[in-house]
Amino acid sequence: MSNAAKNPSIIRRSFRRTIFFIIAILAVGSTFEPYNQAQLAVVLIYFIGVLSVTILTGISGQISLGQGALMAVGGYTTALLMTNYSISLWIAVPASIIGAGIAGALLGIAAARLSGPYLAGTTLVIALAIPTIANRFMSVFKGDEGLPVDVGYPPSWFTNLFGEPTYEEWQLYVVLPFAAIALFFASNLLLSRTGRMWKSIRDHETAAALTGVNYSRQKIYVFIIASIFAGLAGALYGLRGLVGPSVYPVALSLTLLTAAVLGGIRSIFGAFIGTVIVVFLPDWIDLVLDNFELSEQVSNFMPALISSLLLILTVVINPAGVAGGHHHKHK
Repeated sequence: MSNAAKNPSIIRRSFRRTIFFIIAILAVGSTFEPYNQAQLAVVLIYFIGVLSVTILTGISGQISLGQGALMAVGGYTTALLMTNYSISLWIAVPASIIGAGIAGALLGIAAARLSGPYLAGTTLVIALAIPTIANRFMSVFKGDEGLPVDVGYPPSWFTNLFGEPTYEEWQLYVVLPFAAIALFFASNLLLSRTGRMWKSIRDHETAAALTGVNYSRQKIYVFIIASIFAGLAGALYGLRGLVGPSVYPVALSLTLLTAAVLGGIRSIFGAFIGTVIVVFLPDWIDLVLDNFELSEQVSNFMPALISSLLLILTVVINPAGVAGGHHHKHK
């Protein structure tokens, strides 16, 4: 981030994006019912997680199927701090970032020696290990039962200034500042010299090495940064009520990757568009299926089926995704 800080134009551009993002979310959220406000909060949480995929896979070219596991690190760290030590979420969530960063550093050391399917397989194994770890250390992680934790209720100063929000609305207000900070830093990073260096590693490791880039070290740095984003997303995701293996399944990693691909895996805007699609798609499908008489079993599988078809069509017809195609068209 240091080279971004040396360029005020990058900071101003990222700041404008972030302010617009905050205003847009608040404006849209104010028109939603509580159920949709909770969905919008999930969109913001997933958005942070998808940014980790954008940085790791889209920008640096490293494939990971274990971002859900890194989210679990953030979630369990926050839950343990809040339940065992009664630490405020405003302190526990930033602390979870440190825990996820450490996990990312360890994973990054392995990633520096792996690539392609070998790296994807390694990260997938880590994601599969979460239930085993949770059940093995039952006294700490409570196994499948999980750790109950939530965002609580707004403090008195907030209600005095803005009135009493619904629980779902408060969830949105808690998540929004973290999502805005994640957007600001991701935007700075992708526009900076560091972001360009990571892109050069993605495009051609040998050529990048000839220019003096230590790509093995940079791969570790990328994993740390991406893990920080994933850990933050996981901490916020757990605050919806429970931290347990069922909250961070392998499917969560696949959902983040699907959102990144649908929207455009190399684009921040694409990360948000893809997230909106995967979160709201089940409701959109339900609205359409209400006009047909389908069995409950068929209806339950339709969101997953249509998501899979969209993913395949995106990869075949427009690999750059929604935002990538838009950018190419106007380039």
